[in-house]
Amino acid sequence: MVIMRECKIDSRDLAYENTDKLALPGVGKSSELAQCIKDLPEDIPANDQRVDLIVKSLFKIDANPIAKPVPLRDLNESIKGNIASETKISIYKGKWPEVSAIPGSDIPLPVELFVAAPMIKDWIEGRASESKGGKNSHDIIRQYAGMNPKTSPPIRSVDVVVDSDGGVFLALQGDGAHRLCAAKMRGDREILCRGISVVRLK
Repeated sequence: MVIMRECKIDSRDLAYENTDKLALPGVGKSSELAQCIKDLPEDIPANDQRVDLIVKSLFKIDANPIAKPVPLRDLNESIKGNIASETKISIYKGKWPEVSAIPGSDIPLPVELFVAAPMIKDWIEGRASESKGGKNSHDIIRQYAGMNPKTSPPIRSVDVVVDSDGGVFLALQGDGAHRLCAAKMRGDREILCRGISVVRLK
C-alpha cells in the first residue's frame, strides 16, 4: 500500500509525496484564449481589457470536468520545467508610492475548469487529514456549500494554465480549497478569485 503524506500548504510547494507522475489534465481547449495570452507582459492590472477577454474565453470553453482532483505537487512538477511565460493579474494600479487597490478586482473563473487544490484528494470528501477546529474536511465543505456563494470571500492564488495546443485547466495554489469544493458540490458555474496568474506552457 502506498502511503500519502500531506506536506506544508502554500502554492506550488504543496505536495502529496509518493504519488506517481501524471499527464497534464486537459479539461478543455481554447484557441481564442491561446491567442489572447500571446505576448502578455509579466504583470497586468485586473481592470485591463485583456483580462476581460481572457475571462470571456474561459467561459466559452466546452469543458470536460475531472471527477477527481489531481495531486497538486505532481501537477506543479509536471509543468515547472515547461513554462514559456507567466503573467500575474494585479489587484493594484499605479507605481510606488502612488499605489492603490482596483475596486471590484476579484475575478470570476469557471468552477468546472479546476483540476487541483491544496491537499484536496476528493471534491466531496476533501482532505484525508483532520482540518480546522477538529472538524473533518467533508463537514467543512458541506458547511460552506450551505452558504451563499455571493457572500464568500474569493479564493486566492489561482493558475490559469494554457498549453501549446490550447489545452486549459485551472489550479488553486493558495487559500480557499474547501470553498472551491463547496462550489463544485453545489454545481456553481463560477467562483470569485484573487491573485491570478496566467501560465503559458511551451
